[in-house]
Amino acid sequence: MQVRDRLILAAERLFAEHGALDTTLSDIRADVGVSVGALYHHFPDKSQLYRQVWEHALGDYQEQFWNVLRDSDTAEDGIKAVVAQHLHWVASNRSRATVLMGAKPAGMASNAANVEFFRNTMRWWRTHAGYDAVKALDFNVVYALWLGPAQEFSRLWLGGELEQDPTDVADVLADAAWQAVKAPDIRTPDTKETR
Repeated sequence: MQVRDRLILAAERLFAEHGALDTTLSDIRADVGVSVGALYHHFPDKSQLYRQVWEHALGDYQEQFWNVLRDSDTAEDGIKAVVAQHLHWVASNRSRATVLMGAKPAGMASNAANVEFFRNTMRWWRTHAGYDAVKALDFNVVYALWLGPAQEFSRLWLGGELEQDPTDVADVLADAAWQAVKAPDIRTPDTKETR
């Protein structure tokens, strides 16, 4: 593994354990066992390193999210599979998830990979909304209904406030997400029975 990758992984773990503010570049350098020059060659300051750690975590999360969504057969399958994947990813990547739930570096909204991810996700959503499988909603509402409960459960678990593993509640939260976003059934009014 290259020095840059080792620095990112060490920083990810230390940022998650001690917080980005309390972790120093010296802590990270010592953990990896590289010289001051090697560290500064790759990352001129802690904010640049934090940004790379955060982007690395985000990229990994979004890749897993999109793979599951892209391979889903129906809207219901996609909605539920993404919630389950979210919870599985958090449980399997505790340090990475902790960093990702921390402060977002400036300028991430314009990050090309991030823009592409949201474009693809909303294209998927609008396609299914066009077929009346899910509600036609703005992105912020989509996010809150689809992943809000799973995100909140994850946040509490990562913060040590819950002991139950996130994967244990995947089915319940996936079903709740589907119930929240699925398009309402359109039914014709019942007619009176004749006797």
